[in-house]
Amino acid sequence: MNFKKLAQIVNYVLAKYDYRLNYTKLVKLLYISDRECLSKWGFAISGDSYVSMRQGPVLSGLYNFILEKSSFCACAELAEWKCCFYKEGNDLISKIEDKCSYDELCDAEIDILNSVDKKYHAHKYGDLIEEVHKFPEWNKDAEKYNTSYSLPKQSILRSLNKSEEEIKAIIDSEQTLSQLDKSFKEKGLMI
Repeated sequence: MNFKKLAQIVNYVLAKYDYRLNYTKLVKLLYISDRECLSKWGFAISGDSYVSMRQGPVLSGLYNFILEKSSFCACAELAEWKCCFYKEGNDLISKIEDKCSYDELCDAEIDILNSVDKKYHAHKYGDLIEEVHKFPEWNKDAEKYNTSYSLPKQSILRSLNKSEEEIKAIIDSEQTLSQLDKSFKEKGLMI
């Protein structure tokens, strides 16, 4: 996961709500956006991993940052998260507001974030929970047993009617890009 990009995505969506939004609604909007991007372009915006929870699928890393679960987050990234955002009650609030750049986001990703927000802007978080419960990849046992289950990207892609060849190509390209990022970082060519 690219932490800098994730922070930009979160701030971009929060800006549409005066930099304060119920965090459940935020997580659902971003899951739906990732799903839409996977369907349309074969890649996810966030680069996060997913889990099925009682209230539907979520971006796992984002959820852990919001709840400040230090056992799941790198200390440096959690500290950086706390410099950018804070939770008050059930809302996530931006500390950086309009001081955030969006240089990690491409036009296609911004278009999807905008279209998902346009579709669901007036919806309450409960409406979005109902919406994501309709997705075939959501594991209903998460609700039944009040727990979480890993939600592999392959399951999401299958529910989007991607062929096994398409799924393999998407996963392979993600692994290649991840290896390139790691190599560039190790060589000091990327931050």
